[in-house]
Amino acid sequence: MKLKILVPNIKRLFLCFLFIVAGAKGFSQNVEIDTAEVLDKVTFLIQNGYLDSLNSYPEYRSFLPDSIISLLSPDSPILQGDSTLVPKKKTKNAVETTVDYKAKDSIYFDLTNQKMYLYGEGSIEYGNIGLTGERVEMDWVGNTIQANYVLDSAGKKVGKPVFTEGSDSYVTDDMIYNFKTKKALINGIITEQDGAFMHGERVKKNERDEMFIRDAKYTTCNLEHPHYYIKAKKLKVIPNDRVLSGPFNIYFGEIPTPIGFPFGMFPSPREKASGIIFPSYGEDNNRGFFVRGGGYYFDISEYVDLKLTGDIYTNGSYGLNGASTYKKRYRYSGNLGVRYNKTVSPTFEDDSFSKDVWVNWSHSPQSYGTSRFSASVSGGTTTYSANANNVGYDYTNSINAQFNSNISYSKTFQGTPFNLTVNARQSQNISTGVASVTLPEISFNASRIQPFKNVGNWKNNALGKLGFTYRLSAKNEMSNSPVSIPSYVVNSNVASDEILSFNSDNLPLLFSRAKMGARHQIPVSTSFNMLKYFTVSPSFNYTEVWYPNELKYEYDPVLEGVQVDTLSQFSRAGWWSSGASMSTRLYGMYNFRSDKIKAIRHVMTPNVGFSYSPDFGDPSKGTYRDVQIDEEGNTRRLSKYEGFAYGGPASGESASVSFSLNNNLEMKVKSKVDSVEEYRKIKIFDNLSLSSAYNFLADSFNLSDINWNARTSFFKGAMYVSLSGTIDPYVYVLDSVQETTSGEIYHQRQIDKFAWNNGQGLGQMTRTSMSVGLKLQPKSAKSNGKDPAQDPNANDPFGNNSGMFNEDENFEAGNVDDFISYDPNMYVPFDVPWSLNVNYSLNYRKTGFEDFIITQTLNFNGSLSITDKTRINFNSGYDLEEKEFTVTRINVSRDLHCWNLSFNWVPFGPRQSYYVRIAVNSQLLKDLKLDRRSQSAYTSF
Repeated sequence: MKLKILVPNIKRLFLCFLFIVAGAKGFSQNVEIDTAEVLDKVTFLIQNGYLDSLNSYPEYRSFLPDSIISLLSPDSPILQGDSTLVPKKKTKNAVETTVDYKAKDSIYFDLTNQKMYLYGEGSIEYGNIGLTGERVEMDWVGNTIQANYVLDSAGKKVGKPVFTEGSDSYVTDDMIYNFKTKKALINGIITEQDGAFMHGERVKKNERDEMFIRDAKYTTCNLEHPHYYIKAKKLKVIPNDRVLSGPFNIYFGEIPTPIGFPFGMFPSPREKASGIIFPSYGEDNNRGFFVRGGGYYFDISEYVDLKLTGDIYTNGSYGLNGASTYKKRYRYSGNLGVRYNKTVSPTFEDDSFSKDVWVNWSHSPQSYGTSRFSASVSGGTTTYSANANNVGYDYTNSINAQFNSNISYSKTFQGTPFNLTVNARQSQNISTGVASVTLPEISFNASRIQPFKNVGNWKNNALGKLGFTYRLSAKNEMSNSPVSIPSYVVNSNVASDEILSFNSDNLPLLFSRAKMGARHQIPVSTSFNMLKYFTVSPSFNYTEVWYPNELKYEYDPVLEGVQVDTLSQFSRAGWWSSGASMSTRLYGMYNFRSDKIKAIRHVMTPNVGFSYSPDFGDPSKGTYRDVQIDEEGNTRRLSKYEGFAYGGPASGESASVSFSLNNNLEMKVKSKVDSVEEYRKIKIFDNLSLSSAYNFLADSFNLSDINWNARTSFFKGAMYVSLSGTIDPYVYVLDSVQETTSGEIYHQRQIDKFAWNNGQGLGQMTRTSMSVGLKLQPKSAKSNGKDPAQDPNANDPFGNNSGMFNEDENFEAGNVDDFISYDPNMYVPFDVPWSLNVNYSLNYRKTGFEDFIITQTLNFNGSLSITDKTRINFNSGYDLEEKEFTVTRINVSRDLHCWNLSFNWVPFGPRQSYYVRIAVNSQLLKDLKLDRRSQSAYTSF
C-alpha cells in the first residue's frame, strides 16, 4: 500500500503544488519555470493519488502556472503513460500503511529530501508504532523516525520522547527507529515490561524486540528514581520470556549492597510455566536448622497445575505439601491441598513423634445444565493445629476447633416438580476429638403441587390454595461420640461411653453405632381469610420412617436388667398430625404535640395455633412396648427405634394450643440536621416476643415452657442488645442434698403446680442469654454507609466475627492545617481512621434448687490507621471465668510503595510468637524478601 499523508483539506494539497513550483524559481508567474525540474515532483504526487483530490476543486487550478496545468491535463504525456517523459518509478519504500501526525507548534515538509519535521509536542502514529516528543523527524527515504527533547530556560529536559510498540512503552532521551528493519538505537531509556521497569544509558533494539542495555537498572518500582534496583553493566531483555544479566548487585536508593551474583535470570512470563520453587531457610529452637517451602511447580495444562513442596529439619521432623488448582471455563473451578507433617519430640532421648495430615478441597461449579456438583472439605488429624502453630498468619483456622466438610450433588428434573440432592458430610471437633461422617445423605423432594389451582374460579379460595409437597430424606451416619445407655440395660458395650478413634481396629464398633434410615413426609396445607383481617392456615402432615433393623427388649431375671438385641429386618412406622393456625396484625399509634417527638407506633402480631396428634405410643400400634426393668416389676414404655436416625412416633395423645405475640415499637423524631426528610424513625424494639403452648390431653404439666426474646439497637445501629430466656412455670420440691467431694448433689422433683399459685411469680428462669455488640468508628467513616454492629446470635457466631476487621475503608478527615499551625499542642486527631468492635455474651442456667451456672465471653477486635500507609489490626478476647486473655494477635502493616512490611505478634499464651516480613510487592521478585519467625516450641511447618 502506497504512502498516503493525511491532508486535512484541499488548501494543504494546493500549497504542496505551490511548494513544488516555488522550490527553485519562487512564486512569481513571470519567472520561467523549469518543467523538467518540476516533472519528477509532480509525477510523485500523481503516482500517490493526489491528482483526483486536486481535480475535485477546479477553483484552485487557476492559481497554478500554465506549465503545471498542462502537465495535469487529461492528454498529458504523464497521464498517457509516455515512458520517455515519465521518470522511472522509484523502488517502493518501507511505508506500508497510513501515517498520522500532529504537532502543537508547527510542521515542516522537506519535499526535496522527503522528510517531515514536527515541533512542539509532536506525535507520529504508524501502524502499531507511536512516537511523541518535543522534536520529531520522519525520513521516508531512510525509513526512520527520530525524536529528541529540548532544554528549557532552567536547563530541564522538556518533551522527552516516548516510543510505543504494541503494549510496550519506552521513555527515552533520544532515539532513532527504522521501521523497515524494526531496529532502534535509544539513549537514556526507561521502559516497563510485564510489571518490571528497566533503566539504561544506551540501548540497542533488534527486529525481535530484544533489547541490549548497557549500564542497566532492573526494578519493580515505578518511580523515576526507584527505591531499589538491580544494577548490571549489561542486560538482555527477551520479551514475554526473561531478562538475562551479567554480574550485578542490589542497590537501595543509591547505596550499593554486598548482595550480588555473577549472572542473573529474571523470568517475566505472561503465562504460568513449570519451574523450581526456592525454599526459605533458618533455625527452629526445637527442631534445629531447616529448609522450608522448597519444591517444584508443574504447569500440567491450561486447566490444571500442581505444586509440590517439602520442609525438612535437622532433628528428623519433616513435612510434605501438595496443592493443585484447576479450572474449566464456564463449567467449574477448584483447588485441592494435602499436607503431611511428622513432628519429632524435642525432648532429649525421646524418640516419640506424631504424624498429622490435613486435607482442603474446594470445588465450585458454574451455572450449567440441570445438575450441580460442589465440595467444601476441611479436615484432618486432631493434633494438626497444635503441632502447626499458624496463628501468626492463619488466625481463624488456628483458633477454630470445629471443622465441617460437605460434598454435594444436586439434580433438577426438567418438566417435573422433582429434584434430588446427594450429600457426603463430615464434622470434626479437634478439641474434643468427636467426629461424625454421613455417607450418603439423600434428599428427594417435590415442589408444592396445587391440583385445584386452575379449576374454575377456585384460584383464590381455600380449595384453590390447597397444595401438598413430598420430601424423602435418607442417610447413613457414623460417629465416634459416646452413646448414652440407660442404667437398666445390662448388655451394653464397655466402650459405649468412650470417644473412639477412627482407625481400622475400631471400624466394627463404629459400624455398629451407625444410624441408617429413611423418612417420608407429606405435608398438606391451605389458607384463607376470615373476617377480612384474619389469616387461617389449616394443615395435615403424614410422616413415615423406614429402617433396616429394629430393637428388641427382654428382661433378664438373672442379670436383673434388660437385654437389648438388634434385629436385622425391614421395619417401618407411620404417624400423622393435623392442625390450624390463625394470625393477624394490629397497629397502634400515639401522636405527640412535642416538637421533637412526633409519634410512637406499635405493631403487634398475635398468632394462635391448634394441633392434634393421636397416641402412637400405645403398644397396640407396634412401635412401643412395656418392658420390665427391675426385679420389683417396674416397667417402662420403650420404642423399638430408640436412638435411630429419625426416631419414631411420639408417645401420648396430644391436643395443644400454641400462642405467640410479636411486638415492634418505633418512634418518629425530628431530624437534628437539615435533610430532605424532616423526621426520622428510631427503633425502640426491633422485636419483643413471647410464646408458649398448652396440651389439653396431657395428664400433667400441660403448660409448656414460656419463651421470650427481645432485641434493640442504639446510636444508629452502632450498638445492639439481644436478650432471650425460658421460664419454667412449675414448682420444684427439694427432697435432699447429698454432700460429695466434687460438690453438692440436689435430689429434687417437679410437681404439677403452677409457680404463680405458690407465690413464685411466673416461674423459674431456667435459661437466660444476653449478647451486646458495639462498633465504634470516627464520624467520617460512619458517613460512608458501613454496616452497623452485628449480633453474633443472628447468624453463625464463629463465621463473620472470627477474623480480623480488614475491610478497606475510605476515611476522610477535614483540613486542619491552619489549626495545627496555630497551636500544634492543642491538636488531637479524632478523625484518624480507626474502628473498634466489642462483643459480649452471657449465658445463665439454673434447674430447680441447683446452683446456677454462668458462662461469659468477651471478644474485641479493631484497627487503627496511623497514616495512609500504616495500619494496626488486633484481635483478642477475655475469659471472665479464668480471668485471663484468650489468644491475642496484633498485626502491623506498612506500605513502603514497592515494598511491604508486616509484623504479626502473639504477645502471650501457649502460642506466643512473632513473624516479621519485608518483601517486594511484585510477584516478579517475590523471593526478594526478608522474614523472621520466633523460635518457639510451636513453630509451624
